Amino acid sequence: MPPPGPPSNRNTLRKGEGNQQNLPGAPSRESSLVQPPQQGQGQPQPPTPGLQSFGANVVPAGSQGQPYRGAAKPGQPGQEIDVGRATPPPRAPNDMTDEEVQQLIKEHEVLREKYQKVKRYFFEQQTQVHQLQNTLAHQRLSLSRTSWDDSEYSTRFNRLDGLIAQLSFAIRKDWKAIPQWLQPVVNKTAVETGKQEMTAVGRAFISSWLVDEIFERVFHPDLEPGLSTQLKMIQLNIRKFAPASQSGEEEDALVTKVINWRLATLEGLAETLRAPQCATNRQRLTDQLNEKLIATVQMYLQDPAPPDLAGGIPMIVELAINIAQHVPLESREVHIEYFHPGHGLVPDFMKMETGIPALTNPIHDPNADADKASLKSTASDLRDSATSSVTEQETQAAQAQGQQGQGNINNKDLGDNRGKRGMFGSLMGNPKKGPAPPAQLGKQQPTAGGAGSSQVSLSQQPPGSSNGPKEEQIPPRVRLAVGFAVQIRGKSILMKAPVYST
Repeated sequence: MPPPGPPSNRNTLRKGEGNQQNLPGAPSRESSLVQPPQQGQGQPQPPTPGLQSFGANVVPAGSQGQPYRGAAKPGQPGQEIDVGRATPPPRAPNDMTDEEVQQLIKEHEVLREKYQKVKRYFFEQQTQVHQLQNTLAHQRLSLSRTSWDDSEYSTRFNRLDGLIAQLSFAIRKDWKAIPQWLQPVVNKTAVETGKQEMTAVGRAFISSWLVDEIFERVFHPDLEPGLSTQLKMIQLNIRKFAPASQSGEEEDALVTKVINWRLATLEGLAETLRAPQCATNRQRLTDQLNEKLIATVQMYLQDPAPPDLAGGIPMIVELAINIAQHVPLESREVHIEYFHPGHGLVPDFMKMETGIPALTNPIHDPNADADKASLKSTASDLRDSATSSVTEQETQAAQAQGQQGQGNINNKDLGDNRGKRGMFGSLMGNPKKGPAPPAQLGKQQPTAGGAGSSQVSLSQQPPGSSNGPKEEQIPPRVRLAVGFAVQIRGKSILMKAPVYST
């Protein structure tokens, strides 16, 4: 039997390839060709015709052991190196010298001492802050004296305003005259009409009287009236003679100053305010104010006085005295203010009212008095100017007579020369004009003066003309305040004053 030839080897290789494809870990055809024969195998097979043969070493010898092309070598030309971005290698402890170790220990001790000092200072300051907070809290508690709250004050003042309005409405037809300080803002027909305008007059008059005679005159109704008035004047003068406040802090400091003085005064008068004669002082003050207000209002009313006057005023005075008793006990400043006619409008403290006739014909017009005064001064100026003009004319006439005498003497000297002139000279005349005759001078000067005076009079336009300077429009002001404003200084406004504007 003949020996197997090369075709059998080729079939063997193909069978091996089929088996290797089925086995995942089997070597490929090329690897089997290039790998050296293992132990126990025969000699390597000769290459198959038609197939490329490869050597045993497929990878180039120079490529083994080389780094990846993407990694940059230090010092390689054409590549930039990021200086300072590389992480420094850790320093070994044995690299530090003894001096450096001692220096680090010293720095650590210094930092530790500083930390201990800061920590101690922080806790000391924190303790002081807590002590100050406690002190301020105790002071506020000791000074926090509230006799009435805001709602109680608002209720009392609104009730007082209602009583004043009720009484003013009841006596609106009984007026016979208007108080002098209200005459510039009240029409002449108001008394005859006796309607809304007279009701407003009554409210304004009584409200102003209460502020002037009670709220700005009585320190505490339980004290003796003379002492109470003096203490109230001292309280008002503290604010009156204080420097003008330039900021909110200065205003708060002034308010605190007034409050502290008032509370200290009340502490000093504590024994007096607990005395049995306090009720007597209050009752006597109430009776005096009742009689005074009734007499003051009755001066402007018709006789006999209406019965509502004696019935309404005691309730008003009693309520005002009750309010004045609680105001000084507060640890805040309750300020009551009445705005007189001509005061500027302050929207924060005022509320605008309507319903009374416009001011067209006031009882007393201050502008008319000013016009009369200006007319009198103008008439006196005209008299003075006329007297001065007559004196000037007499002086000018005397000067003219003197000049005329000198002219006659000169004419005699020039008479012969003029006679020698020819006919042509007399016809042509002298090209140089001589001075005008004195008589003509005397006549021309008054004319010139009259022309000058007429020019001056024409240049001075009357104030009401269209060519003259326009008068600036006066901003609206308070015409009539029919109530008062109540505020807690620096905190809130309890009640706005009802006002009628101009």
